[in-house]
Amino acid sequence: MKRERVVVKIGSSVLQDKKNPYKPDKFIFEKIARTIYEAKREKSKQKTNLDVIIVSSGAMLFGIFETEEKKILQQSIKKKQALCAVGQPKLMSMWAEAFSNLNIKTAQILLTHEDFSSKSRRQNIKNTVEELLRMGIIPIANENDTVATEEIRLGDNDFLSVYLAALIEAQKLIIASDINGIIDKKGNIIEEINFEENIWEKIEVFDTGKKVFAGGISSKLSAVKLASEFGITSFILDGKNPETIKLAIEGKNPGTKILPKKKEEKRKIWIANIMKGKGQIQIDHGAYEAIKKGKSLLPSGIKSVSGEFSRGDMVEIVIDGKVIARGITNYSSAEINLIKGKKTSEIVKILGSKKEDEVIHQDNMLILESEM
Repeated sequence: MKRERVVVKIGSSVLQDKKNPYKPDKFIFEKIARTIYEAKREKSKQKTNLDVIIVSSGAMLFGIFETEEKKILQQSIKKKQALCAVGQPKLMSMWAEAFSNLNIKTAQILLTHEDFSSKSRRQNIKNTVEELLRMGIIPIANENDTVATEEIRLGDNDFLSVYLAALIEAQKLIIASDINGIIDKKGNIIEEINFEENIWEKIEVFDTGKKVFAGGISSKLSAVKLASEFGITSFILDGKNPETIKLAIEGKNPGTKILPKKKEEKRKIWIANIMKGKGQIQIDHGAYEAIKKGKSLLPSGIKSVSGEFSRGDMVEIVIDGKVIARGITNYSSAEINLIKGKKTSEIVKILGSKKEDEVIHQDNMLILESEM
């Protein structure tokens, strides 16, 4: 059978009660679960295995509801994190109950940006998700708010859903919000967006006026633009009407469809957009000229190192105070400090072994053209 993989991101606004923004709508969980169940069943009839991964916001919503701490905008980050800690078990119990009524099991996955920056941790995430899907279990992911603040500050999981979709090689990303789609300056729904064209002048960027949770149109547009670079087709649609989710899975367009760009090299997109720099490597002008010609960074061209990092981390390459490239290092900061300025033939003598000739291979390096 064919296999299709979809990430469905559910925003906090979808889970809010229509009359009370501080109260969760318990019935929407059942409706979304039923919609996904029916979509999987229809795909099965078409000889296709449909894998669905949910990225669900809403921990803070449940935390507010449980504690009655409604002055959320005045709260500190640690108070918001505490509210999320209270709300996360409640959020997961609602999803577990909704799907258990359909004889489907769920699993919780809590993630941070740091998890996607690390090669080994990315692989662990992928392995876990793949095994859950093989077992017929629906993974439900959320930001781990007790140790990270990305969801609390911005994005409402929009970018987390893109990272996860790219990691597990999903074909579709569905962002379910409280809007019918992206509108143009005349107030009409834009049916399709192609980021290979200049579409920003056509789009009306506004927020709905809700100030309880993070997110917004700008965050969603930035997220789906990144998804398009990964070659993923995205949809922004009205999650309050779960039937739209089923329509998007079926290939129809119930909101705004974002067309994928021509798929680029995945590694370079990760380096450019997702991986966080753990330190810097200062190089000389000879190494700079070599990098511009597409060559790798060797120890001989390194002047100094700042920050602490390990093999496999992303670092910035700097000359005269300017960041001119980013790349994944083959050596730790401590090792580079020992071999900087040396020839590759001296690495074994200095370190006792040699991983690679290159400190950063050209295939794992992204040149920042604006700085060149």
